[in-house]
Formats: sequence, C-alpha cells, structure tokens
Amino acid sequence: MDQFVTAFRELDAPDLDVMAVEFYRRMNRCLVDGKDGWANIYRLIAVAAIDARSEK
Repeated sequence: MDQFVTAFRELDAPDLDVMAVEFYRRMNRCLVDGKDGWANIYRLIAVAAIDARSEK
C-alpha cells in the first residue's frame, strides 16, 4: 500500500481525484456482482489515491 501512495504522489491532484472516483466506482460494481476479492483490490487503490491526494 505504501508503494502505491509513494508512486501516486507524483501525480497531479486532479488525476488523483479521478483515480479515487474511478476505483471507488469499480469497487462498488464488484460488490454488487459478488466479486469481493476484486472489490478489495479496487478499494486499496482508491484509498492510496486519497492518501496521496491528502498529502498534496
């Protein structure tokens, strides 16, 4: 997770916002479809983008 945050710090804030929204949307879709494993992966990516965004 820390490696995601570190890599995401190089992105601009608007790009991080788009990433967080997109991966949150994907997470919700996977939860609806019963794909909990994928939902967890997308959740981690969204949270990493939010963490990197909060450091800007």
